[in-house]
Amino acid sequence: MTRAFRPQKPIDADLPKAAVRRLFDQVGGIKRVAARLGYRSESQVYAMADGNDPAEITFAQVVQLTGPETSAGAEYLAMVAGGVFLPMPSATSAIGALTGTAVAESGQAVSEMIEALTDGVTAEEAAKVLPEIDDAVRAWTQLRSRVAAVAKGRKTS
Repeated sequence: MTRAFRPQKPIDADLPKAAVRRLFDQVGGIKRVAARLGYRSESQVYAMADGNDPAEITFAQVVQLTGPETSAGAEYLAMVAGGVFLPMPSATSAIGALTGTAVAESGQAVSEMIEALTDGVTAEEAAKVLPEIDDAVRAWTQLRSRVAAVAKGRKTS
């Protein structure tokens, strides 16, 4: 993916404005954010992502920009709350296929983590296995969501 928003000023990745920058990039850049929020001035929007500017984006505006492909705000809030946010793909697969995917993803993640643990986990190994763990969590969460829908009497594929 080509990055759409590249501010030059450095910012600590744990700050709220860093999450705003990621969100603006996911939306497609300042022009698209300005259009979606109804701003005439792109400089007003840019200020919301500038760590040295007091301008702030409102929670309602973050909600307006958030979607399946633009989840930086949700990811940041989950991190602050001590959790993890993993966007879910739409669940159109049958429960059996989801179960198979969940088991396969979990097996891959566990295998890579055990291999990494044998001699101590390096930052590089952790960075490599983390996406596998995320995929496994997504698969299990999607399976749980589908099974919960069936338990509540909702029809699934």
